[in-house]
Amino acid sequence: MTQRNTRSQWTVRDEQMMRFLAEQWCADRDTIALLRGVERRRTYRLIQRWRDEFAMVNSTPLIPKSADRVVTVVWPRPSVAAIALGHPVSPWSPSLDNVAHKLAVARVRAALCGLQAGVWVPERTLLREAAIAAGNRPGVIRLDASLDGDRARFPRRHVHDGRYLYRGQWLSVEVELTLKRPSRQRVAATMLRAYKAMHAGDGLLYLYRGNRIGNALKRAIADLKTAGSLPTPFDIRLRDLDAVIERRSLELPAASVTTTGKEPHS
Repeated sequence: MTQRNTRSQWTVRDEQMMRFLAEQWCADRDTIALLRGVERRRTYRLIQRWRDEFAMVNSTPLIPKSADRVVTVVWPRPSVAAIALGHPVSPWSPSLDNVAHKLAVARVRAALCGLQAGVWVPERTLLREAAIAAGNRPGVIRLDASLDGDRARFPRRHVHDGRYLYRGQWLSVEVELTLKRPSRQRVAATMLRAYKAMHAGDGLLYLYRGNRIGNALKRAIADLKTAGSLPTPFDIRLRDLDAVIERRSLELPAASVTTTGKEPHS
């Protein structure tokens, strides 16, 4: 990504932003503002610069599912994503069905990590690793379609939304905006799959939106403990998604935190 333009200069920070967008598929204007620490007007200027001066990104206004307003979604062109990721990618564009979750995960990463390298493994990388482990040649299987489509290709292995290095320990991250399988039994089964899919030594971090989902996750933990399905001790952490983003930290007031198993107390 070394394109040049007479009107402005491509910077290391621009390069970092392209890598972030490629690894997370996309981001919205607010996430870009969070990453760059700039105001609304400056954010629009950045997007316009990347899109119009350097032809590195696409952007479109969308109203994601469950959203109450239009958001500007920005994603890298396939050639840009391929260079940033170091391997070919299939064309991808946001839709009402696939964008809300991806935007939320990108916002979480921006809030917790910013542009810092080495502290977040994106889902896109985890999906590629899962494909290789399953014996698929990279570039043959489409790794950057919708989230549900990707996971459907790996029915025997759950793929997390990312991995986050927190206080020297990796946490496998799950971002829950809705209950796709709302029955109590299915929520517990999904949680158990996520727990079993963790890398050795990881903890499991759930970031949830709303008390309904938080309560369902707490019930799932209780059910799994009662059934003896979890080891003793275990490490599952629940955090309110919006509180984490607002504070840019997992360190929340006690009322916002559920500590289970062997999670260290603050």
